[in-house]
Amino acid sequence: MISVVLLASEDLPGLAAQMAMLVPAAVDGLVKEVIVVGQSAPGVEALVEDSGARLVSLEGDAAACFAAGAAAARGDWVLTLRAAPALREGWREPVEKHLAGGGGTAAALAAPGGLFARPLHGVLVRRLDWPASGGGDERALAKVLKARRLAY
Repeated sequence: MISVVLLASEDLPGLAAQMAMLVPAAVDGLVKEVIVVGQSAPGVEALVEDSGARLVSLEGDAAACFAAGAAAARGDWVLTLRAAPALREGWREPVEKHLAGGGGTAAALAAPGGLFARPLHGVLVRRLDWPASGGGDERALAKVLKARRLAY
């Protein structure tokens, strides 16, 4: 159902933690695939291979990497993520409710925290609605798509 596009990172523990948070959702069928995009490095390659994710090797900024990952995605929806901030327990509930309600519009998944301290985890967008212009990084993509905020 969801293809997760995860930026490759030199923060291997953070990348591994982010991928670990996706495992239960993959087992339950919410996450169809994980696509790691970015510069290929031995640690990243090993993590991708061990996890069953796919690697799209690309040198470029976040916008180019997210666009390349979305182009490689097979799921109906794409969720953009970075190694940090890592998803926390409870992230699935607002995503599942959004999709169950017909989804429709894009959504920005916001991390838990105080009123003014909600870092953006990523953007959930229908693959077919990915902007032809590439969309930019997460904040620009959310703005272009007029994404609804999903806080958890």
